[in-house]
Amino acid sequence: MNPKIERAIYIGIIVVLAGYLLVLGKQQLELKKKLPVTIEELYNMLSNPKLNLQIIDVRPYEVDEEEEDEAEEIDYYTGAHIPGSIPFPDCDESKTPEEALKQINPYLPTIIVSKDGDPEIFKKCAQKFPFARNLAGGIEAWDEEGYPEEEGEYEPPSAGGGGGCL
Repeated sequence: MNPKIERAIYIGIIVVLAGYLLVLGKQQLELKKKLPVTIEELYNMLSNPKLNLQIIDVRPYEVDEEEEDEAEEIDYYTGAHIPGSIPFPDCDESKTPEEALKQINPYLPTIIVSKDGDPEIFKKCAQKFPFARNLAGGIEAWDEEGYPEEEGEYEPPSAGGGGGCL
């Protein structure tokens, strides 16, 4: 067989296989996006300092003056939240503290945390994060399992910090 024809056949096979792998990779991402992350999975992910992951908390950041008397019933970011999480209320830049906006990276693997794992808010946020997954049960499930929490206003990580957040 002519070496040029043989080379063309091999290149054609490689191109077809590469295309097939791209399609499979995209399908895998879409399937992963549909499967929520369990509380235990998230805890294990956060315990791994080699894993680059961001936690986006979509609950309201502050208590409105009108809602102060209802504050005990509503979970807010400034109350208990997952260590290292970034507030991004309703996935709306206008409601987010400026120092938190600087930390948000839409291209990192992202876990969306709502009060109870609401699929509607996840769907809205997933449009902004191509590698997003929902936390099953939200912060309520995290709290019920007794995993570590932080309280207070958002503070960006210090420069040069390292390791896991747990």
